[in-house]
Amino acid sequence: MSLSTWKQATAFRRIVWEGIAISGLSLPFLIVGAASLSSGFLSHEHAHLIEKALLVRDRGRLEWIGFAYPPLPVLTLLPWPTPLAAMILASVSGGLLAWNVGRRLQFLAFPPWIRAGLLLSFVGMPTILFLATQRFGTTLALVLFLWAWQAYLAFTRHGRTDAGFLAGLIIGFAFYASFYAPAFALAFALAAPLFAHTRDPRHTLAILMVLAFPTAMTIGAWIYLSWLFTEQPLAFLYDPGSSMLIAFRPDEAFITPEAMAHELAQRLLNTPLYLGVGVLIARLQPRRLPAYLIPLLLMVGAWSMGGAFPRELSVALGALFALSGIPVRTPPRWGILVLILALLQLGADGFFIHYGERERWWAALWAEKPSTADTVEEEIAGRLARLPCGSVLADDRQAYRLIARAGTACPFVLPPDPIFQMAVSRPERFVRWIIV
Repeated sequence: MSLSTWKQATAFRRIVWEGIAISGLSLPFLIVGAASLSSGFLSHEHAHLIEKALLVRDRGRLEWIGFAYPPLPVLTLLPWPTPLAAMILASVSGGLLAWNVGRRLQFLAFPPWIRAGLLLSFVGMPTILFLATQRFGTTLALVLFLWAWQAYLAFTRHGRTDAGFLAGLIIGFAFYASFYAPAFALAFALAAPLFAHTRDPRHTLAILMVLAFPTAMTIGAWIYLSWLFTEQPLAFLYDPGSSMLIAFRPDEAFITPEAMAHELAQRLLNTPLYLGVGVLIARLQPRRLPAYLIPLLLMVGAWSMGGAFPRELSVALGALFALSGIPVRTPPRWGILVLILALLQLGADGFFIHYGERERWWAALWAEKPSTADTVEEEIAGRLARLPCGSVLADDRQAYRLIARAGTACPFVLPPDPIFQMAVSRPERFVRWIIV
């Protein structure tokens, strides 16, 4: 066997083993997701993504992707826009996320059983189970955020210029999966000069451009495409029907400083592992601490500007930053302490699961039969699906769940349709039913 053939065979075997590992780590999420589907539960995020994919597919106009933000998960769902497909994609994304965490843990000097315990505690977190089964778009964004964070660490820790470019490109691409990507790009860019061993302003400017320019380009490209396809270049900023913002209840938006401090303290109590690893970094690698605090800075920044930062996202980011940020030179004897913190995080996350949509999902998961609300919604959607095309006037900002459960957008006249405004003015002429 020649050297090139041996290298190709080795690379192929590595790909196969990595695929098996990702499949194995996806299995717990697939099991939980299947149980969720059997209970009749459908998350707001999956309903929103499925509805937008159905609209694009059934109208046969790919340019209408401009009415959907973020576009990446919608495009991924386009061939098979169903709750089952959304669950499978979310589970595979969750498996990929766990695999990346496991790869990072291999660099630590901890005993294998401690590294395995850390990985299992991450997979078993109720918030991770929820995201990896019910929020495909968010889980996909977390995968991209983790890749960008790992490349960013290689750039700031080892001075690898290629990793800096890669971090900028990944976080720029993540804008197509999450509205929070520009905030990450800005935080990465502002924190990077703290690690640079240069006082030349030109070098600092170059670092800022490498990390921030790709995101600026992707934002500009999406604004241009939105203008080209919909003549509404900034609709994704203010129209809740075009973005995933409709999937969240921004209860923390425009909160007072006192309420902000209370919410921040509560979320920190929910992430003891993040706090413990922060202490480790402050002790062993203090210069990395500002970058490690990026999730907290983003959270406070979003609240200060009247925005929302979902609790599930903050918990997941805290766990990811902690497990991928444990200093490599952490003494092996401290591994048991880190594992205890991870188990405490697992318990704290289970204690705080009774909040918002996670509470409904958790209740549905353990219920003996589907809830009355889900059953009624499914029955209404089934009747709507059998109606003639273009016979139901609806606004997908309110009716997106019914459209997703119906499995077709054909019976509905929706805001992107050219006749929508005329149908609103004279419904008796264009439609037979109206959803109000």
